[in-house]
Amino acid sequence: MPGPTQQHTITPEPGEILAAAFVWRKFEIKGAPDPFFACVLCTVPANELIAKLPTDRMPAFLAKEDWGTWLGEIPATLDEVKACLKTVEGVRWTMAKEGKQGTVVLGKPVVSDPKELF
Repeated sequence: MPGPTQQHTITPEPGEILAAAFVWRKFEIKGAPDPFFACVLCTVPANELIAKLPTDRMPAFLAKEDWGTWLGEIPATLDEVKACLKTVEGVRWTMAKEGKQGTVVLGKPVVSDPKELF
């Protein structure tokens, strides 16, 4: 989206437990001492609350009854697992724009002091 990034905090109802849908994979890399793990957060079309932001996507939050299917604890076909990815509507979440943080001015990095590179 054009313009500066605006951060928002989405807070679920107190006591509500959310589970976001991730897909992960382990890669064995020849010559590497340890495997490499990679993951991606699954997204779905934005619900009414999130659609108020300049986006049309949101994280896929799993319904409690879908947790076992998503995690492979309940045998399911690929289509049944994909059916767990749905937009959550009718939630009692609140959304607040985060305040502007202080600006840090970084100096020009030099080889003797590379911290400004990171």
